[in-house]
Amino acid sequence: MKEVKHYICEICNTEYNDKGACKRCEESHKKTAKIVKSHYISVTQNQKGYPQKIDVEFEDGEVLTYKRG
Repeated sequence: MKEVKHYICEICNTEYNDKGACKRCEESHKKTAKIVKSHYISVTQNQKGYPQKIDVEFEDGEVLTYKRG
């Protein structure tokens, strides 16, 4: 019987055989700090009430906009 050991990135769930590679993967992911702004449209255009897009600030200060598909 052989014992198999591997590592899984806790952020993206990618599996690695090498612990160092897995650690680098985890450290490479940008963490969100907060939602800076939510952009909504009127209830006549979107009855569900969810935002059409949000501006997200990451821990490094970068702000990116995410839009609904």
